[in-house]
Amino acid sequence: MTQNTGNLVLLTHEFSPFRGGVAVYCEELAAALPRAGKPVHVWCGGLAPDPPGDKFGFPVTRLVPGASLRAGAVTAFAREIFRRRAALDGADVLLASVGAHWAWMIATTLRPVRCRSITSLLYGSEVLKFERSPFWKFMARRFYRRVDHVLAISEFTRSLIQQGFLGPEVESIGLAPCACSSAAARPVTVRPVEDGRTRVLTLARVHPRKGQLDVARALALLPAEWRSRVVYQLGGAGDERYLDEVRRTCRSAGIGCEVLGPISPESLAATYAQCDLYAMTSRTLAASVEGFGITYLEAGFHGKPVLGYRSGGAAEAVVDGETGLLVDEGDLPSLAQACQRLIADPALRRTLGEKGRQHAARFSWDATARVVMEMVG
Repeated sequence: MTQNTGNLVLLTHEFSPFRGGVAVYCEELAAALPRAGKPVHVWCGGLAPDPPGDKFGFPVTRLVPGASLRAGAVTAFAREIFRRRAALDGADVLLASVGAHWAWMIATTLRPVRCRSITSLLYGSEVLKFERSPFWKFMARRFYRRVDHVLAISEFTRSLIQQGFLGPEVESIGLAPCACSSAAARPVTVRPVEDGRTRVLTLARVHPRKGQLDVARALALLPAEWRSRVVYQLGGAGDERYLDEVRRTCRSAGIGCEVLGPISPESLAATYAQCDLYAMTSRTLAASVEGFGITYLEAGFHGKPVLGYRSGGAAEAVVDGETGLLVDEGDLPSLAQACQRLIADPALRRTLGEKGRQHAARFSWDATARVVMEMVG
């Protein structure tokens, strides 16, 4: 089996064609690392084998089907890492998802891998998941005593690590920020729908953590004359029962609701471009938090003002009062007021949207790859 000496092996249970934030981060980072001079080989989960040819521009090995965190899937991932451990001799290993962390901890319990270095990349939710489980808390403590480098995607995530049980185990934490996905960061020309209505878009996994129902309930608090001028658009797939509740809330309030479903990478830029404002009210749950929010940047790239909660790392992706408006998590009356303000004032939307373009341009996957390369060596 070929060794990866001098190369970086990036392990993640989520990867393309899965479209979650972790999968996007891993794909974009893996594409940027060779440009920074660091060869990379991705070991991942996946929905199906990749077609022949160099699809990504870097090698990808599918260890297991799917992108699940169920015990059986994590165990299968760990089994494959253990089986292929000789290929990691001398390699730099980057664990880039919670599933990869769990699988690695299991795979290396009895026999450590002879890799050159181990880097742990954390988004935020992993810390909460470790904290909630006595088993994973114990495993994480043991694991981080052997980790060479720790990276966080945001200042919020770095603070979460430092203030939690891992703080005493981690000496320093590098910052490896997110940026817009390549699929979204494409200029497009979209002819607006001229029907006098304001289109409010949420493009995210349909789930209580992403807060689609909060947006719908805030829109329902608008005066009747404003509700009739709003269309709430939902892009993404997920919890159908939760989606039904969002639909019912809109229907009861007389708000137009368009369920766009999963958005392909080819349609992503156009989906952002056709809306008037972007809203994602991510919530902090017991074992899940928004470490940053790539979609906030992507909306800004297309000149769209953003509406959200001061939750997790959102305040780093959205500059309150400059690129969008943030309110306290769960404060629906304030959310409704902020939404009405944006709907009523097209000039404000344009001003915030232009600042959003400038803010999004400050983030770069190439810059993040250089951070990773400098830390890993």
